[in-house]
Amino acid sequence: MNYHKYKDKILRYWAYFRRGHSTYLAFLISLVNFIVIQYRLLISYVSYLEEIFHHLSVFAVTFIIIYIPITTIIGWLDYTKGAVPIDRTIGARANPYYKDLAKALILMSEGKNNEARKILEKWV
Repeated sequence: MNYHKYKDKILRYWAYFRRGHSTYLAFLISLVNFIVIQYRLLISYVSYLEEIFHHLSVFAVTFIIIYIPITTIIGWLDYTKGAVPIDRTIGARANPYYKDLAKALILMSEGKNNEARKILEKWV
């Protein structure tokens, strides 16, 4: 193998590592950490809650049953009506490829195919 193949393989593994770490393992570790901290800070200082959640496992199961649907709804709202559509619009406006594509489509709709072709040629 030459240098570029090693470099590509290392960079691919680095991308896999980052994805696995940030999307899955760090997420799970932070969720477990959050549950343990909430249990320790909330349950041990509120006596009637300690009677309900006498074990960390009972609290964790209850927490997950409530937390997952709430966060899923919040995420769905963010993707459909929140910041994500705005972020996509801003990203598309800042991307020169989409700007040129939009210009070319407008020109094509006006029947100016030669001008549209000139704009698109730089991307081909």
